[in-house]
Amino acid sequence: MNAKSWFNLHSWAGLFLGVLLFVTCVSGTLATLSHELEYLTDAKYRALSSSTSTNYSAIENTLNKCYPQAQILYIQRHKQDYLATEAALKVGDSFRFVYLDAATGTLLGEGEWARISRFLRNWHMNLSMGWTGKLIVTSLSVLLVILLVSSFYVYRRWWQGFMKKPAALSLDKRSSWADWHKLFGLWSLWFIAVMAITGIWYLVEHGLQTANVPHTVSLPQAVSDFKKQRIEKHLSPISLTAAYEAAKQAFPSLDIRYIRYPNKADQPIEVRGYNDDILLRLRANRVYLKPSSGESLGIQKGEELPIVARISDTADPLHFGNFAGVGTKLIWGLFGTLMSFVSAAGIYMSWLRVKRKTTVVKWLGVSGGIAIGLVVASLLITSLSFTERSVPNQVYSPILG
Repeated sequence: MNAKSWFNLHSWAGLFLGVLLFVTCVSGTLATLSHELEYLTDAKYRALSSSTSTNYSAIENTLNKCYPQAQILYIQRHKQDYLATEAALKVGDSFRFVYLDAATGTLLGEGEWARISRFLRNWHMNLSMGWTGKLIVTSLSVLLVILLVSSFYVYRRWWQGFMKKPAALSLDKRSSWADWHKLFGLWSLWFIAVMAITGIWYLVEHGLQTANVPHTVSLPQAVSDFKKQRIEKHLSPISLTAAYEAAKQAFPSLDIRYIRYPNKADQPIEVRGYNDDILLRLRANRVYLKPSSGESLGIQKGEELPIVARISDTADPLHFGNFAGVGTKLIWGLFGTLMSFVSAAGIYMSWLRVKRKTTVVKWLGVSGGIAIGLVVASLLITSLSFTERSVPNQVYSPILG
Protein backbone atom coordinates (compact mmCIF):
# COMPACT_ATOMS: atom_id res chain seq x y z
CA MET A 1 0.00 0.00 0.00
CA ASN A 2 1.20 3.48 -0.83
CA ALA A 3 0.95 6.53 1.42
CA LYS A 4 -2.36 7.65 -0.10
CA SER A 5 -3.96 4.24 0.48
CA TRP A 6 -2.86 4.29 4.12
CA PHE A 7 -4.26 7.80 4.50
CA ASN A 8 -7.59 6.75 3.00
CA LEU A 9 -7.74 3.73 5.32
CA HIS A 10 -6.89 5.90 8.33
CA SER A 11 -9.58 8.43 7.37
CA TRP A 12 -12.18 5.74 6.77
CA ALA A 13 -11.52 4.05 10.11
CA GLY A 14 -11.78 7.40 11.90
CA LEU A 15 -15.01 8.39 10.18
CA PHE A 16 -16.87 5.11 9.64
CA LEU A 17 -18.41 5.28 13.10
CA GLY A 18 -16.34 8.25 14.23
CA VAL A 19 -18.98 9.90 16.40
CA LEU A 20 -19.66 6.63 18.22
CA LEU A 21 -15.94 6.04 18.69
CA PHE A 22 -15.54 9.54 20.13
CA VAL A 23 -18.46 9.06 22.54
CA THR A 24 -17.07 5.69 23.64
CA CYS A 25 -13.72 7.37 24.39
CA VAL A 26 -15.45 10.11 26.41
CA SER A 27 -17.71 7.73 28.34
CA GLY A 28 -14.77 5.44 29.09
CA THR A 29 -12.68 8.34 30.37
CA LEU A 30 -15.50 9.46 32.65
CA ALA A 31 -16.20 5.88 33.76
CA THR A 32 -12.55 5.54 34.81
CA LEU A 33 -13.01 8.40 37.26
CA SER A 34 -16.71 7.85 38.00
CA HIS A 35 -16.25 7.04 41.70
CA GLU A 36 -14.02 10.08 42.08
CA LEU A 37 -16.74 12.20 40.45
CA GLU A 38 -19.19 10.84 43.03
CA TYR A 39 -16.65 11.58 45.74
CA LEU A 40 -16.63 15.24 44.70
CA THR A 41 -20.41 15.55 44.46
CA ASP A 42 -21.58 14.08 47.79
CA ALA A 43 -19.97 13.52 51.21
CA LYS A 44 -21.61 10.11 51.59
CA TYR A 45 -19.15 8.66 49.07
CA ARG A 46 -16.14 9.78 51.15
CA ALA A 47 -14.51 7.65 53.81
CA LEU A 48 -13.70 9.54 57.01
CA SER A 49 -10.08 8.39 56.79
CA SER A 50 -7.82 6.52 54.40
CA SER A 51 -7.24 3.71 56.89
CA THR A 52 -6.57 0.36 55.23
CA SER A 53 -8.32 -1.63 57.98
CA THR A 54 -11.95 -2.68 57.69
CA ASN A 55 -13.93 -3.09 60.90
CA TYR A 56 -16.62 -5.54 59.85
CA SER A 57 -17.92 -5.84 63.39
CA ALA A 58 -18.54 -2.09 63.63
CA ILE A 59 -20.12 -2.04 60.17
CA GLU A 60 -22.43 -4.90 61.10
CA ASN A 61 -23.40 -3.17 64.36
CA THR A 62 -24.32 -0.01 62.44
CA LEU A 63 -26.41 -1.95 59.95
CA ASN A 64 -28.19 -3.86 62.74
CA LYS A 65 -29.01 -0.61 64.51
CA CYS A 66 -30.07 1.49 61.50
CA TYR A 67 -31.68 -1.10 59.20
CA PRO A 68 -33.60 -3.66 61.27
CA GLN A 69 -35.39 -6.34 59.23
CA ALA A 70 -33.20 -5.62 56.17
CA GLN A 71 -30.80 -8.18 54.68
CA ILE A 72 -27.31 -7.80 53.23
CA LEU A 73 -26.92 -8.70 49.57
CA TYR A 74 -23.22 -7.86 49.47
CA ILE A 75 -20.69 -5.44 50.91
CA GLN A 76 -17.76 -3.97 49.01
CA ARG A 77 -14.81 -1.78 49.85
CA HIS A 78 -13.10 -0.13 46.86
CA LYS A 79 -9.41 -0.46 46.12
CA GLN A 80 -9.14 3.28 46.80
CA ASP A 81 -9.41 3.63 50.59
CA TYR A 82 -10.65 7.22 50.42
CA LEU A 83 -13.96 5.93 49.04
CA ALA A 84 -16.79 4.86 51.32
CA THR A 85 -17.57 1.19 51.81
CA GLU A 86 -20.85 0.13 50.14
CA ALA A 87 -23.38 -2.25 51.63
CA ALA A 88 -26.13 -3.39 49.24
CA LEU A 89 -29.28 -4.17 51.20
CA LYS A 90 -32.64 -5.79 50.55
CA VAL A 91 -35.08 -3.56 52.41
CA GLY A 92 -38.51 -5.12 52.03
CA ASP A 93 -38.87 -5.56 48.29
CA SER A 94 -36.51 -2.75 47.34
CA PHE A 95 -32.78 -2.24 46.87
CA ARG A 96 -30.74 0.27 48.83
CA PHE A 97 -27.07 1.26 48.97
CA VAL A 98 -25.72 2.17 52.40
CA TYR A 99 -22.39 4.00 52.62
CA LEU A 100 -20.15 3.51 55.65
CA ASP A 101 -16.70 4.37 56.88
CA ALA A 102 -14.67 1.16 56.78
CA ALA A 103 -12.53 1.84 59.83
CA THR A 104 -15.26 2.96 62.24
CA GLY A 105 -18.50 1.65 60.76
CA THR A 106 -19.96 5.17 60.83
CA LEU A 107 -23.05 5.59 58.63
CA LEU A 108 -22.32 8.18 55.92
CA GLY A 109 -25.56 8.07 53.93
CA GLU A 110 -27.69 5.95 51.65
CA GLY A 111 -28.86 5.94 48.06
CA GLU A 112 -30.59 4.04 45.30
CA TRP A 113 -29.11 1.93 42.50
CA ALA A 114 -28.99 4.97 40.19
CA ARG A 115 -25.79 6.99 40.47
CA ILE A 116 -23.09 8.48 38.25
CA SER A 117 -20.91 5.36 38.16
CA ARG A 118 -23.85 3.15 37.18
CA PHE A 119 -24.92 5.46 34.35
CA LEU A 120 -21.40 5.65 32.92
CA ARG A 121 -20.79 1.92 33.29
CA ASN A 122 -24.00 0.99 31.47
CA TRP A 123 -23.40 3.57 28.74
CA HIS A 124 -19.76 2.70 28.10
CA MET A 125 -20.01 -1.08 28.45
CA ASN A 126 -22.82 -1.80 26.02
CA LEU A 127 -24.73 1.44 25.28
CA SER A 128 -27.42 -0.05 27.57
CA MET A 129 -28.36 -2.29 24.63
CA GLY A 130 -27.40 -5.66 26.06
CA TRP A 131 -25.78 -8.24 23.80
CA THR A 132 -26.02 -6.12 20.65
CA GLY A 133 -24.58 -3.04 22.33
CA LYS A 134 -21.66 -5.05 23.75
CA LEU A 135 -20.89 -6.33 20.25
CA ILE A 136 -20.99 -2.81 18.80
CA VAL A 137 -18.74 -1.32 21.49
CA THR A 138 -16.16 -4.12 21.46
CA SER A 139 -16.07 -4.13 17.65
CA LEU A 140 -14.84 -0.54 17.77
CA SER A 141 -11.52 -1.98 18.92
CA VAL A 142 -10.98 -3.22 15.36
CA LEU A 143 -11.20 0.37 14.15
CA LEU A 144 -8.70 1.36 16.86
CA VAL A 145 -6.23 -1.24 15.60
CA ILE A 146 -6.59 0.06 12.04
CA LEU A 147 -6.13 3.67 13.19
CA LEU A 148 -3.10 2.73 15.28
CA VAL A 149 -1.29 0.79 12.55
CA SER A 150 -2.12 3.19 9.73
CA SER A 151 -0.97 6.21 11.74
CA PHE A 152 2.66 5.10 11.43
CA TYR A 153 2.36 5.21 7.63
CA VAL A 154 0.28 8.38 7.45
CA TYR A 155 2.65 10.39 9.66
CA ARG A 156 6.08 10.08 8.07
CA ARG A 157 9.07 10.30 10.41
CA TRP A 158 6.60 10.21 13.27
CA TRP A 159 9.35 9.62 15.83
CA GLN A 160 10.53 13.21 15.25
CA GLY A 161 7.18 14.72 16.19
CA PHE A 162 7.11 14.19 19.96
CA MET A 163 8.71 17.56 20.68
CA LYS A 164 7.53 19.43 17.60
CA LYS A 165 5.80 22.66 18.53
CA PRO A 166 2.26 22.77 17.08
CA ALA A 167 0.76 25.81 15.40
CA ALA A 168 -1.64 28.01 17.34
CA LEU A 169 -5.06 26.35 17.19
CA SER A 170 -7.41 28.12 14.77
CA LEU A 171 -11.04 27.05 14.45
CA ASP A 172 -11.10 27.08 10.63
CA LYS A 173 -7.49 26.20 9.90
CA ARG A 174 -7.13 22.48 9.22
CA SER A 175 -3.33 22.51 9.42
CA SER A 176 -3.41 23.72 13.02
CA TRP A 177 -5.83 20.96 14.00
CA ALA A 178 -3.56 18.48 12.19
CA ASP A 179 -0.59 19.59 14.32
CA TRP A 180 -2.44 19.00 17.58
CA HIS A 181 -4.00 15.79 16.27
CA LYS A 182 -0.52 14.42 15.52
CA LEU A 183 1.07 15.65 18.75
CA PHE A 184 -1.59 14.27 21.09
CA GLY A 185 -1.85 11.12 18.98
CA LEU A 186 1.88 10.45 19.32
CA TRP A 187 1.90 10.89 23.08
CA SER A 188 -1.20 8.69 23.34
CA LEU A 189 0.12 5.84 21.18
CA TRP A 190 0.83 3.56 24.15
CA PHE A 191 -2.58 4.28 25.64
CA ILE A 192 -4.42 3.72 22.34
CA ALA A 193 -2.55 0.42 22.01
CA VAL A 194 -3.69 -0.65 25.50
CA MET A 195 -7.30 0.28 24.68
CA ALA A 196 -7.13 -1.56 21.34
CA ILE A 197 -5.64 -4.74 22.83
CA THR A 198 -8.02 -4.91 25.79
CA GLY A 199 -10.92 -4.03 23.48
CA ILE A 200 -10.02 -6.91 21.16
CA TRP A 201 -9.98 -9.21 24.18
CA TYR A 202 -13.45 -8.01 25.22
CA LEU A 203 -14.63 -8.78 21.67
CA VAL A 204 -13.12 -12.27 21.83
CA GLU A 205 -14.56 -12.83 25.29
CA HIS A 206 -17.99 -11.74 24.07
CA GLY A 207 -17.73 -14.31 21.30
CA LEU A 208 -16.69 -17.05 23.74
CA GLN A 209 -19.63 -16.25 25.99
CA THR A 210 -22.05 -16.22 23.07
CA ALA A 211 -20.77 -19.58 21.83
CA ASN A 212 -20.81 -21.02 25.39
CA VAL A 213 -17.12 -21.88 25.15
CA PRO A 214 -15.70 -22.55 28.65
CA HIS A 215 -13.04 -19.95 29.44
CA THR A 216 -13.44 -19.22 33.16
CA VAL A 217 -12.27 -21.13 36.22
CA SER A 218 -14.66 -23.84 37.33
CA LEU A 219 -16.07 -23.80 40.85
CA PRO A 220 -14.21 -25.95 43.37
CA GLN A 221 -15.54 -29.50 43.51
CA ALA A 222 -16.63 -29.01 47.13
CA VAL A 223 -18.91 -26.16 46.05
CA SER A 224 -20.51 -28.31 43.36
CA ASP A 225 -20.97 -31.16 45.83
CA PHE A 226 -22.43 -28.78 48.42
CA LYS A 227 -25.10 -27.61 45.96
CA LYS A 228 -26.28 -31.21 45.62
CA GLN A 229 -26.66 -31.77 49.35
CA ARG A 230 -29.90 -31.63 51.24
CA ILE A 231 -29.80 -28.56 53.48
CA GLU A 232 -31.64 -28.51 56.79
CA LYS A 233 -34.02 -25.56 56.72
CA HIS A 234 -33.64 -24.63 60.40
CA LEU A 235 -29.96 -23.64 59.95
CA SER A 236 -29.30 -19.89 59.97
CA PRO A 237 -26.73 -18.00 57.89
CA ILE A 238 -23.61 -16.75 59.65
CA SER A 239 -23.05 -13.08 60.38
CA LEU A 240 -21.00 -10.70 58.27
CA THR A 241 -18.22 -10.64 60.87
CA ALA A 242 -18.18 -14.45 61.06
CA ALA A 243 -17.95 -14.67 57.27
CA TYR A 244 -14.98 -12.30 57.27
CA GLU A 245 -13.19 -14.22 60.01
CA ALA A 246 -13.82 -17.57 58.34
CA ALA A 247 -12.48 -16.31 55.01
CA LYS A 248 -9.44 -14.78 56.70
CA GLN A 249 -8.69 -18.07 58.39
CA ALA A 250 -8.99 -19.96 55.11
CA PHE A 251 -6.91 -17.42 53.11
CA PRO A 252 -4.80 -15.42 55.62
CA SER A 253 -2.99 -13.20 53.07
CA LEU A 254 -6.21 -12.10 51.35
CA ASP A 255 -7.07 -8.39 51.62
CA ILE A 256 -10.83 -8.93 51.81
CA ARG A 257 -12.84 -6.32 49.94
CA TYR A 258 -16.11 -8.02 48.98
CA ILE A 259 -18.52 -10.41 50.69
CA ARG A 260 -21.66 -11.61 48.92
CA TYR A 261 -24.45 -13.68 50.47
CA PRO A 262 -26.26 -16.27 48.32
CA ASN A 263 -29.93 -16.38 47.48
CA LYS A 264 -30.38 -19.91 48.79
CA ALA A 265 -29.00 -22.08 51.59
CA ASP A 266 -27.39 -24.53 49.14
CA GLN A 267 -25.22 -21.80 47.59
CA PRO A 268 -21.92 -20.54 49.06
CA ILE A 269 -21.00 -17.16 50.50
CA GLU A 270 -18.43 -15.68 48.12
CA VAL A 271 -15.57 -13.58 49.48
CA ARG A 272 -13.21 -11.68 47.17
CA GLY A 273 -10.07 -9.64 47.70
CA TYR A 274 -6.52 -8.77 46.64
CA ASN A 275 -3.43 -10.85 47.30
CA ASP A 276 -0.45 -8.73 46.19
CA ASP A 277 -0.95 -9.92 42.62
CA ILE A 278 0.02 -7.75 39.67
CA LEU A 279 -2.80 -6.45 37.46
CA LEU A 280 -5.66 -8.62 38.64
CA ARG A 281 -9.20 -7.51 39.33
CA LEU A 282 -11.07 -8.18 42.54
CA ARG A 283 -12.72 -11.43 41.52
CA ALA A 284 -9.43 -13.23 40.74
CA ASN A 285 -8.99 -14.26 44.38
CA ARG A 286 -11.97 -15.90 46.10
CA VAL A 287 -13.00 -17.93 49.11
CA TYR A 288 -16.20 -19.98 49.06
CA LEU A 289 -17.84 -20.54 52.45
CA LYS A 290 -20.67 -22.76 53.63
CA PRO A 291 -23.29 -20.12 54.56
CA SER A 292 -24.59 -21.81 57.70
CA SER A 293 -21.23 -22.59 59.32
CA GLY A 294 -18.46 -20.64 57.59
CA GLU A 295 -16.64 -23.84 56.64
CA SER A 296 -14.36 -23.26 53.65
CA LEU A 297 -15.55 -24.99 50.50
CA GLY A 298 -12.65 -23.90 48.33
CA ILE A 299 -10.16 -21.18 47.45
CA GLN A 300 -9.27 -19.57 44.14
CA LYS A 301 -5.91 -17.82 43.95
CA GLY A 302 -5.07 -15.36 41.22
CA GLU A 303 -1.49 -16.59 41.02
CA GLU A 304 -2.77 -20.05 40.04
CA LEU A 305 -5.17 -18.96 37.28
CA PRO A 306 -4.80 -20.59 33.84
CA ILE A 307 -3.73 -18.28 31.02
CA VAL A 308 -7.16 -17.47 29.55
CA ALA A 309 -8.69 -16.71 32.97
CA ARG A 310 -5.62 -14.65 33.85
CA ILE A 311 -6.03 -12.55 30.70
CA SER A 312 -9.71 -12.06 31.50
CA ASP A 313 -8.96 -10.84 35.03
CA THR A 314 -6.13 -8.58 33.84
CA ALA A 315 -8.08 -6.82 31.08
CA ASP A 316 -10.19 -4.60 33.38
CA PRO A 317 -7.32 -3.15 35.46
CA LEU A 318 -5.43 -2.36 32.24
CA HIS A 319 -8.47 -0.91 30.51
CA PHE A 320 -9.51 1.39 33.37
CA GLY A 321 -6.21 1.95 35.17
CA ASN A 322 -7.65 0.71 38.45
CA PHE A 323 -4.60 -1.11 39.75
CA ALA A 324 -2.37 1.31 41.68
CA GLY A 325 -4.48 3.88 43.46
CA VAL A 326 -5.73 7.25 42.28
CA GLY A 327 -2.44 8.02 40.50
CA THR A 328 -2.96 5.52 37.69
CA LYS A 329 -6.63 6.43 37.44
CA LEU A 330 -5.68 10.08 36.89
CA ILE A 331 -3.11 9.06 34.26
CA TRP A 332 -5.75 6.99 32.49
CA GLY A 333 -8.16 9.91 32.75
CA LEU A 334 -5.60 12.30 31.24
CA PHE A 335 -4.72 10.09 28.30
CA GLY A 336 -8.36 9.18 27.81
CA THR A 337 -9.03 12.90 27.42
CA LEU A 338 -6.18 13.19 24.91
CA MET A 339 -7.51 10.19 23.01
CA SER A 340 -10.97 11.76 22.92
CA PHE A 341 -9.47 14.99 21.53
CA VAL A 342 -7.55 13.06 18.87
CA SER A 343 -10.79 11.38 17.78
CA ALA A 344 -12.77 14.63 17.72
CA ALA A 345 -9.99 16.51 15.93
CA GLY A 346 -9.79 13.84 13.24
CA ILE A 347 -13.52 14.11 12.59
CA TYR A 348 -13.40 17.90 12.49
CA MET A 349 -10.39 17.94 10.14
CA SER A 350 -12.27 15.69 7.76
CA TRP A 351 -15.17 18.15 7.74
CA LEU A 352 -12.88 21.14 7.13
CA ARG A 353 -11.40 19.29 4.15
CA VAL A 354 -14.73 18.96 2.33
CA LYS A 355 -17.06 21.60 3.78
CA ARG A 356 -16.86 23.83 0.68
CA LYS A 357 -17.86 20.98 -1.60
CA THR A 358 -20.68 19.19 0.20
CA THR A 359 -23.30 19.28 2.95
CA VAL A 360 -23.05 17.84 6.44
CA VAL A 361 -25.60 15.13 5.62
CA LYS A 362 -23.67 13.93 2.58
CA TRP A 363 -20.39 14.09 4.44
CA LEU A 364 -21.70 12.00 7.32
CA GLY A 365 -23.18 9.40 5.00
CA VAL A 366 -25.08 6.32 6.11
CA SER A 367 -22.47 5.18 8.63
CA GLY A 368 -22.28 8.63 10.21
CA GLY A 369 -26.06 8.76 10.50
CA ILE A 370 -26.10 5.31 12.11
CA ALA A 371 -23.38 6.36 14.57
CA ILE A 372 -25.28 9.49 15.63
CA GLY A 373 -28.49 7.49 15.90
CA LEU A 374 -26.79 4.94 18.15
CA VAL A 375 -25.36 7.67 20.37
CA VAL A 376 -28.74 9.38 20.79
CA ALA A 377 -30.53 6.08 21.36
CA SER A 378 -27.94 4.93 23.89
CA LEU A 379 -28.23 8.15 25.88
CA LEU A 380 -32.00 7.86 25.94
CA ILE A 381 -32.03 4.16 26.88
CA THR A 382 -29.37 4.61 29.54
CA SER A 383 -31.22 7.54 31.08
CA LEU A 384 -34.40 5.48 31.29
CA SER A 385 -32.90 2.18 32.44
CA PHE A 386 -29.90 2.85 34.69
CA THR A 387 -32.17 3.31 37.73
CA GLU A 388 -33.56 -0.23 37.44
CA ARG A 389 -32.39 -2.80 39.99
CA SER A 390 -34.58 -5.65 41.11
CA VAL A 391 -33.85 -7.65 44.26
CA PRO A 392 -34.23 -11.42 44.64
CA ASN A 393 -37.34 -12.71 46.36
CA GLN A 394 -35.20 -14.38 48.97
CA VAL A 395 -31.68 -13.91 50.29
CA TYR A 396 -29.87 -16.34 52.56
CA SER A 397 -28.35 -13.76 54.87
CA PRO A 398 -29.07 -12.75 58.49
CA ILE A 399 -32.04 -10.51 59.15
CA LEU A 400 -30.50 -7.34 60.53
CA GLY A 401 -31.39 -6.05 63.95
